[in-house]
Amino acid sequence: MTISEIAKLAQVSIGTVDRVLHNRGRVAPQTIKKVMSIVEDYGYQPNTYARNLKLRKEFTIGVLLPLLHSEYGYWNLMYEGILKASKELHPLSVRIDLMEFDRTMPGSLQERGEELLKHDIDALLLAPVVPDEALTIVNAKNAPDYAFIDSPLPKTNPVSCVVQNPYRGGFLAGRMMHLLTSGTGSLLTIQTHRAAYNSTERARGFAEYFAGKPEFSVHELEFSSTKDFDEDLEAFYRAQGNVIGIFVVNDAVHRVAKSIQVLGRKNQTTLIGYDLVDQNRKQMLSGFVDCLISQRPEYQGYTAMYQLYRKGMLNQTPEQTICVPIDIILPENLIDEQTWCPKL
Repeated sequence: MTISEIAKLAQVSIGTVDRVLHNRGRVAPQTIKKVMSIVEDYGYQPNTYARNLKLRKEFTIGVLLPLLHSEYGYWNLMYEGILKASKELHPLSVRIDLMEFDRTMPGSLQERGEELLKHDIDALLLAPVVPDEALTIVNAKNAPDYAFIDSPLPKTNPVSCVVQNPYRGGFLAGRMMHLLTSGTGSLLTIQTHRAAYNSTERARGFAEYFAGKPEFSVHELEFSSTKDFDEDLEAFYRAQGNVIGIFVVNDAVHRVAKSIQVLGRKNQTTLIGYDLVDQNRKQMLSGFVDCLISQRPEYQGYTAMYQLYRKGMLNQTPEQTICVPIDIILPENLIDEQTWCPKL
């Protein structure tokens, strides 16, 4: 329904309807009630494209992500979803302003975030993987409306949080480990970014799945995200004697897979990790990764963009929490596009 159609039904001028819809100027209470009743009965969506074209206004979403090439391309997958939404929203005068930070460098997120806030942005899309620094950014006086992807951040009030529940993901990893592992013994959780909320919650979920199962012992180690850890892993195998499974809380599982191959430990070890990046796909197809949990990074970026658009441009109330499904990927449901082709 258009403004002119509302005006015709309400028997008032188009200008009067415009003043009611945008809450400006004086309008008689009974007229407001009549117009809003028609809006509620028939529905009305503003022509955002025409309005912004007239005002020549752009809606800029600042995007703050870890280096896109880092972590084996995971963040690039997230950015692909953001770019897809950006291209769709471009005719509606929506654009993005990307700023990357190095999560391995203390202070990088805060520094780059503060720089981004100095730009003329109307909303902020943030991966809060360094919690303390992310809090500083979203609590800044000049911070606009913001949304989170990849990880929630406690004690904040985002417009929308498009994330997977990390505790449930870790708990599910525990269940899959139990199903895929024969016998009993020691289990290892490997972290590379222990300060990250996602990492700690996934490890907690995994440990709690086995909490009532004394025949399993769960251990946790933090390894460097950049250095080889063959020696530390071998030391753990020797100390525990019967290591039957390893859970990697992020996309570094392919690195662990390579170490296990070097150490000759794959036959005794079930290996579970996160994310369908190319390296993890190859290790699973080669038989060295048993299970992957996907958190749909493209979907996260795409969906969060639209939530910020709804709030900032349409004055709609977005969904504050959008839970990303937990996808379980096994060798049996992983398609190798390079070698598989249906016969017609």
